[in-house]
Amino acid sequence: MIFSKRFINILLRVLVIVGLAVGLAYSLLRTDLFITPVMFAILILLAAMELTWHLQQQERNWAGFLLSVKYHDFNRVYQKQTTSPELREAYGLITESMESLQSGKEAEFQLLETVLSHVSIAVGCYTEEGDVLFTNKAFDQLLALPGLIHIDRLQKEFPKIHQVMVTKEAAPSEWIDHTNGQQLFVKREAFKLKGKGHKLISLTDIRTSLDAKEIESYQKLMQVMTHEIMNSATPILSLIKVVNQKLIKGSELIVLDTKDQRNVSISLYAIEERTSGILKFVEAYKQINRSIDLQLEQVPSSELLKAISSLMSSETTVKLILKDKVDNLITLDRNLITQVLINLVKNALDAVASTKNPIVLISIDREPEWISIAVADNGPGVAIQAINHIFIPFFTTKTTGSGIGLALSRKIVQAHGGHLVYHRRNEQTLFTMTIPTAKQDVL
Repeated sequence: MIFSKRFINILLRVLVIVGLAVGLAYSLLRTDLFITPVMFAILILLAAMELTWHLQQQERNWAGFLLSVKYHDFNRVYQKQTTSPELREAYGLITESMESLQSGKEAEFQLLETVLSHVSIAVGCYTEEGDVLFTNKAFDQLLALPGLIHIDRLQKEFPKIHQVMVTKEAAPSEWIDHTNGQQLFVKREAFKLKGKGHKLISLTDIRTSLDAKEIESYQKLMQVMTHEIMNSATPILSLIKVVNQKLIKGSELIVLDTKDQRNVSISLYAIEERTSGILKFVEAYKQINRSIDLQLEQVPSSELLKAISSLMSSETTVKLILKDKVDNLITLDRNLITQVLINLVKNALDAVASTKNPIVLISIDREPEWISIAVADNGPGVAIQAINHIFIPFFTTKTTGSGIGLALSRKIVQAHGGHLVYHRRNEQTLFTMTIPTAKQDVL
């Protein structure tokens, strides 16, 4: 029934050709006129050409669809007269999915480009052949070469930078002397995209940039982003190749059966999901600069402490000491404050890992103007030179740390109208968050 209309159209065309053939035979046998058989022959030829064009319309639709995928043109309207409802629907769904994928990739690129444009470190991306794909504002200002197309342009004016960019030796970072007595910290990272080699380079003038730890933080951010993007781009490319293999064999188009159509749909859905994963990854790093929406509720202070103790008991043998001087309801965002406490307790446990008779204390206190929640330990504390940096995003003293834990924790406490501070007192390290009692009247 699905192809009944198409079948009738083809049958009518065949019957017309048969009728014209009968007319041609009759005119040849029964008449002496020359023009009549010629007219019948011309009509048969035209009818056969029209039937051939009609039968090839589906192939033209497939070819047009594949070209639209190749050139990212999703505005094509496919012929309704020669396409079944199911195929028209499949065209629409696949086109919609590919258009969504293309929009997601463009949005992702614009987001990353915007982020890198606002970074104070000079950043550039180029191919192994030397073609420059991207430079941010800091890069253009540092070298005074806006619109850089190829790195060979740097060879005359900045030979040292050019040498670092073209070298194939495994030296991802180094210091070089620049103009006007500047010293640049240059770091290079190689990666592959769609099987083609690319390099990411950053140039930092240490006279005007942040301290060395902040430089490492930016480099770490780029490495993490590059790694995450590659982890997502590779399966996306593989899935697209699978879809192409399903649709094309040599130079011929393949008509998909129901199973293959389902597999193609699953692949396209996976591509969409992975693209969403990239955006979610970038979104996670934007938390530091994004406002936090609180879901305030009244939570028993004793319940908050017991929940933290229960969550952490499976991760350590250190006994947590709980002190509740409030023993009443407190108003806060349970999930976010729990996240902060877990982060602080984990830091405390790391601090007392090599301490004899380790102590980790979680306490809640109340004064007329504020609620205080503190985590204390008897570990060695934060190094003096690092105290002023511990709340800086991506700064970390741990080899496996991300550097966003304390920064995000402070932001959560600030969203409650409070403060998160570090201090050392009586051989104890304390991280104390204070929330104004005015917040307790919100609910």
